[in-house]
Amino acid sequence: MERILPIKEPKTFDCYHDSLTHHYAAPVFYDALKREISFAKREGNLVGVVKFQLFENATEDQLLFFANELELAIRQHDLISRIASKEFFVLLRFDSDITSACEALVERIKTVEKRGFLYAWVFSDGTKGLVEVLTELDNPQILKSSKQL
Repeated sequence: MERILPIKEPKTFDCYHDSLTHHYAAPVFYDALKREISFAKREGNLVGVVKFQLFENATEDQLLFFANELELAIRQHDLISRIASKEFFVLLRFDSDITSACEALVERIKTVEKRGFLYAWVFSDGTKGLVEVLTELDNPQILKSSKQL
């Protein structure tokens, strides 16, 4: 049985949220990531970003289902953003074992999203800045498929 969050009223564009999924807009995510990288550098922590990319043939309903499942899978202090039409970033923070947190999130999504998706994650301890993290996430060679070929 599918778990579905209550349907939310459509938002008008407020510069803070994506009007379709209600997740944070890209500029809000970038600001939060910049702050977390700065915090990681000062405190000696790691910050992780997980990229989820749906396939080009994903419908709007599939996109909304995926967005819903992401919201159900993350922890309260993590942050989701819809960066592109079929692409989401999740900012993982406040975790001592960031690698395990990223793997656990991807595994939770794999169990509910049977159509498949691409994913990747990048960490920063503050030595990689915002631009370096985003550049690394844009590299198509680091993407992995949730479906085994």
